[in-house]
Amino acid sequence: MDLRVLTFAEARQPEFKEKKGEGYIQYGDRNDYPNYLVELFNKSAKHNAIIKSKVHYITANGWSGSPEAEPFIDKVNRMESLEDLTRKVSLDAELFGGYYLEIIWSVTGQLSEIWHCDYTKIRTNKDNTQFWYKEDWADRAEKAEVYPAFNPANPYGKQILYIKEYRPNMGYYSLPGYFGALNYIESDIEISKHVLGNAQTGFSASKLITLPNGEPSDDEKRNIEKRFTNRFSGSDGKKFILAFVNDSARKPIVDDLGTSDITKEDFGRVDSLIQTNIFSGHQITTPSIFGIAEAGKLGSRSEMRDGYEIFKNTYVNSKQMHLESVFNMLFKYRGIEDAELHIIPTEPIGFEFTENLLKEIAPKEWLLEKAGIDMSKYQAPEEAVTVVQSAQFSDDFSVFFEFGEDKANYNIWKSKTRFNDDSEYQLFAEVNQLQANVLDLMAKDKRITPQVLATTLDQSVDTINQVIKTLIENGYIQPKQYSIGTGIDENIITEHTLTEPLKDIIEKIKPQTTELLIRYSYEWKAGFSKSDIKTSRPFCVALLDANKVYSRSEIELMSARLGYSVWDRKGGWYTKPGTNDHQPSCRHQWVSNIVTRKK
Repeated sequence: MDLRVLTFAEARQPEFKEKKGEGYIQYGDRNDYPNYLVELFNKSAKHNAIIKSKVHYITANGWSGSPEAEPFIDKVNRMESLEDLTRKVSLDAELFGGYYLEIIWSVTGQLSEIWHCDYTKIRTNKDNTQFWYKEDWADRAEKAEVYPAFNPANPYGKQILYIKEYRPNMGYYSLPGYFGALNYIESDIEISKHVLGNAQTGFSASKLITLPNGEPSDDEKRNIEKRFTNRFSGSDGKKFILAFVNDSARKPIVDDLGTSDITKEDFGRVDSLIQTNIFSGHQITTPSIFGIAEAGKLGSRSEMRDGYEIFKNTYVNSKQMHLESVFNMLFKYRGIEDAELHIIPTEPIGFEFTENLLKEIAPKEWLLEKAGIDMSKYQAPEEAVTVVQSAQFSDDFSVFFEFGEDKANYNIWKSKTRFNDDSEYQLFAEVNQLQANVLDLMAKDKRITPQVLATTLDQSVDTINQVIKTLIENGYIQPKQYSIGTGIDENIITEHTLTEPLKDIIEKIKPQTTELLIRYSYEWKAGFSKSDIKTSRPFCVALLDANKVYSRSEIELMSARLGYSVWDRKGGWYTKPGTNDHQPSCRHQWVSNIVTRKK
């Protein structure tokens, strides 16, 4: 008796072995296990939908943080915001169970930028102290670049921070949380191939036709097959199998092959089994919040909200807390001790409000906007202020004075128009670079005047004087005054002598982000001044009279209190001469300022 042992298929399991002579650990027997996981993500519709939805719920509505952290939130590297970076990081964490961050240190030893690294392109050694990077690990000719692990004790150059989810007995690389469901994810892909194959070939053969007149030549076989196909098969392809046997006593036999194995098992039940186990592997109890419909269920709003609360409390919250802890830690190496980073939560569906409730609680402007009504077509250019409006303006005034701080309490280093310039990220670096430039010029000419410094560095004299004052207070330069000449020819000369060699002082000057702040002020546009105050709208007058500076969070809180965006509020309307084209227009603008508190 000939016995054969059959083995059932199983999803690929990774093996971790050190590459001889190279030092890194291979990720799987062919060193391509991350690519295999990406292939599953791309080919399984259910798996793909779940991963994308998880990333959406985890990253939610972006980040909020302290005013000091806002510039780095907006530009965590020269190309991306922290929100952009987090979406990539979260996708890797869900897909692979870990992620890599490239940390770039400045020459002063402070964290400068954070970049995402493609998980498929990194390999590591046994203790995760070195990392090898290649664009394509299948390309043997390409030489890998080696980077050290993240080490704040040695803040130099580029380093790799590897974050992976804990799994017992997994020392080198991470594994995804859905690892136990890999067989079912692969089955989902194979079932889809089966359906596609059946659709393309007109489904599997259902008849076996046995012809007993002997075995003809190959040409005769092809001719017989062609005639059967033309006579009995449709345009979708043949649905029978021909068999030729040497038994003239028998008549042609047509046997029914029945349906395929997958159909015998009931395709619907098999698909349901696969779906259920994929959901279990992903810790999902309510598929509807992932955009996956279940047969016989509509997925009511209350069911979706309850399901999301369960998923949020059992899965999303811990993922968000992990991300918050990692980036709060990294922001400290940027010099921001109290970043207070927090992911703003999202909801699968919004609350429903009745029309009557909306009429009571929603601002009129919001309702008009939702209705698509352009108020500029109906609003007169000038309008008398009624008693009711006056009361409304008084309420607004109180809000403007409630928030913010007196502008006189701050030194303003640099100002830029908020809406026309996206370079707030560079302001901190520019301020500290300005100090270095002033020191460099003073080292070359200790008698150089603030006026010459201002002209050379393209800054205002007030800004230069503020820089000199700060350098003196920090003990980097020592001023000395003495007179030259006598009588009417006498001149007072000021020398600024560096207290240490220039290179030593430069190393000490780091961006003091705990002292430098971004604050916003409401200012006149170019071409307008206080002489235009009489024709300005009450909204603008209130903000100008307040003479305050505000943090971003304070302005957003004011917007919430007032029921409109303080950022976008316009004080009046401009009508193009000779037309009926009305546009929001204002003589004022929000300006972002780099400031320090006066001591």
